[in-house]
Amino acid sequence: MTETVVAEGAPESAQRVLLEILIHGPLSRVELAERLGLSGPSLTRLTKPLLASGRLFEGRPLVRAAGRPILPLDLDPAAEHFAGVKITADAVYAVVTDLRGEIRAELEAPLAGHAPDTVADAVAGVVRALPAAYAPLSGVGISLGGNTADGRTVGESHFLEWADVPLADLVEARLGLPVTVANDVNALTQAQHWFGAGRGLDTFVVVTIGAGIGMGLVAGGALVAGAHGALGSIGHQLLVWTDAACWRGHHGCASALLTTEAVESAAQRATGGPVGYDAVLRGASRGDPTLRAVVDEAASALGLLLASVMNTVDPATIVVAGEGARLGEVGEHAMLTALSGAAVWDSVRTPVQVQPFAFTEWARGAAATAIRSRMLR
Repeated sequence: MTETVVAEGAPESAQRVLLEILIHGPLSRVELAERLGLSGPSLTRLTKPLLASGRLFEGRPLVRAAGRPILPLDLDPAAEHFAGVKITADAVYAVVTDLRGEIRAELEAPLAGHAPDTVADAVAGVVRALPAAYAPLSGVGISLGGNTADGRTVGESHFLEWADVPLADLVEARLGLPVTVANDVNALTQAQHWFGAGRGLDTFVVVTIGAGIGMGLVAGGALVAGAHGALGSIGHQLLVWTDAACWRGHHGCASALLTTEAVESAAQRATGGPVGYDAVLRGASRGDPTLRAVVDEAASALGLLLASVMNTVDPATIVVAGEGARLGEVGEHAMLTALSGAAVWDSVRTPVQVQPFAFTEWARGAAATAIRSRMLR
């Protein structure tokens, strides 16, 4: 069952109908009634005004071997569009998606500085530059490395050197559109929950590898962000004691071993010269023994991190994502060996899905938070 929703003057049950179809695609009335625990007459009462208003429509008939064809209920994904913006230290990445999170256009723009007004100007500028064919937008989602408890104010962001910045207010004043702000890993997890590998699952975890290490959690069918929007800050969890240290001075934590910068640093120590992240993975794949050792060491650390997540949360699946996720593919054997060795229960084996992706997937996650805000409003 998906999240309980209340929105825009429609009864709660009517919004549940819309949300089920949004996430799962066209559904017959029988399927909808079963999913929502409603009788046939109750579902008819709920869907009749939605059909009359055009928010739902009857899809293409599904022919059965016997009996009348089934007319599934669906909604038009192109009826609304949303912008998603991912903020990094030196650029903003934007996408426009439809109601089901499909990317329709994308672009990026440089970030001239980290002052709140400068960042808000950059976000507003990149949203305005999205193709006019998708206007008017129903909302804007913004994601960044930081925490937010209310979906509007950035409580803390290390890379921007921010504390208590009302980013949503700043961008809304420039665009006149509803704005939602989220931690980037939570935003990515929201997209996976409704439109990706976590669709239909009550409990699952997303672990991200890239410039940082993070975790997103769905439990009980809902995204869990924590009391301060900081749940999933696993980047400084101690894995093994080594000389390698993160920017906070922690030795052997996840950030010291698994970020793209950490893997590049390990490769440089091993080879005596600079090696880019992609080159490390490529060399290991081609059999370079030195780079293979670097990748396997990092992948083993990743396995230990995933085991800790598995032992603590017991998710239905773990998705490894982010621009550095290919470590889990190239170092799969070492990762799974370490995961298995650190697992508490022999009877519990959580599947791990490694999903490397384009950087704009972060912006798609931001758009998913805007879609969620629209549907849950």
